[in-house]
Amino acid sequence: GLLCLLSSCSGAGGGTAISGKVSFGDGSPVPKGAVSISNEDGSFRGAIGSDGTYTIEGVTKGQYAVTIAGVMDSDSEEDMNYDDEGNYVEPDPSDEPKNLILAKYSNSEDSGLTLTVPGDYDLTVEKAE
Repeated sequence: GLLCLLSSCSGAGGGTAISGKVSFGDGSPVPKGAVSISNEDGSFRGAIGSDGTYTIEGVTKGQYAVTIAGVMDSDSEEDMNYDDEGNYVEPDPSDEPKNLILAKYSNSEDSGLTLTVPGDYDLTVEKAE
C-alpha cells in the first residue's frame, strides 16, 4: 500500500476499474459522450453508454478533476444536406449539434466535478439551456 503511494505504480498495469453513471439533475441519464478524469499522475477516460453508465480502466487511487465532453444532440442525418434536385445545401447553423450539457463541464478548471478513488463515481450535470 504505502510503497505504491510514494512511487508511481500506474505504469505497472495496476489501478482499478471504476464505473459510475452520469445523470442530468432530473435523474435522466446522459446518453452519450465521454468522461475524462485527470490529476498529476495522469488522465483516464471512458465512454458514456446510452444508459448513462461509464467505466474507466486502470485508475489509480487519488482525487481527480472530471470533465465530460462530446454530449451532443446530433439528430440531423447526413443526407439532409441535399435539396430535392440533389444539390448540396449548406447546413443551417441551427442544425449544428447542440451540447446537451453546460459547456463548463468540458473544462476541468470550470466543471466543478471531482471524484475520489475509491469512492462514489456517479456524476450529475446540468442540462444546457
